[in-house]
Amino acid sequence: MIRLKGYLISLIFLLLPLILPAQNLYDLGHSSDFAGYLMRTGQYSLATAEWERVLFMAPNDSAARLNLVRAYRLAGNPSEALRKLYLFYPIGPLPQTVSGEGLQLTLMQGDFSGFSKLLGRSPALPLSKKSDYQLGAWLMQDQWIKRVPYPELPGIVASAGDSNLLNVYHESLMVKRKSRGTAVALSVVIPGMGKIYSGDWKDGLMTMLFVGVNTWQAYRGFSREGIKSVSGWIFGTLAFGFYTGNLFGSWKSAGDYNQKQLDRIRHEAEGYLFNH
Repeated sequence: MIRLKGYLISLIFLLLPLILPAQNLYDLGHSSDFAGYLMRTGQYSLATAEWERVLFMAPNDSAARLNLVRAYRLAGNPSEALRKLYLFYPIGPLPQTVSGEGLQLTLMQGDFSGFSKLLGRSPALPLSKKSDYQLGAWLMQDQWIKRVPYPELPGIVASAGDSNLLNVYHESLMVKRKSRGTAVALSVVIPGMGKIYSGDWKDGLMTMLFVGVNTWQAYRGFSREGIKSVSGWIFGTLAFGFYTGNLFGSWKSAGDYNQKQLDRIRHEAEGYLFNH
């Protein structure tokens, strides 16, 4: 009986390929479907390998090319994504979807020269999208705080389509740079005032308090005991130390304020550009 069951099972396995249609799980269709599934589920590193398999079988598949570039970008490897894009499209005009990927990748890499070149190869990109990328690049290069002349900027702003990006641009126009010279000059007259000018109220007030208290204690010591006052020299030294430190701190505070504004505007622009 046991032997008979064994024969039956062996027979079933022998006949199974004849009963069921043969399926190759590694053919082009299955590989494309699996790569799409990996993309939808956020497994981008695995998706890159699967799209590479698809392109090995279909080297001219434009959708697979675009998806491979996207997978590398989403996997956190923009340099490889850009390398693949240049490999697939070394010269000539770019399809609209490829243009968007390429422009985004060059901005992510900080390659503004490459950005300009790809922009020239993007005739299919709608004017509003092209203007969005140009405006974003202008903001990301910190040109706004330098107020660098840019003749095309009015036209770019007028045709830009992303309202959020336009809001960042208008917000950048309201930002005023803090002068390090002014900050130091204010702190020479009133210790801590340079930090307050740079928006660092807490540190400025603390500096003002420390210098003021130690100066007062030094004055009291010298008033009571004259030039030989130990407490006068101790508090005087502390007051002088806080005062000179306050000058450097004010210079640095103005620089930090400007850098924070640069970082904030740049990050907001990147957020709106890269989330598309």
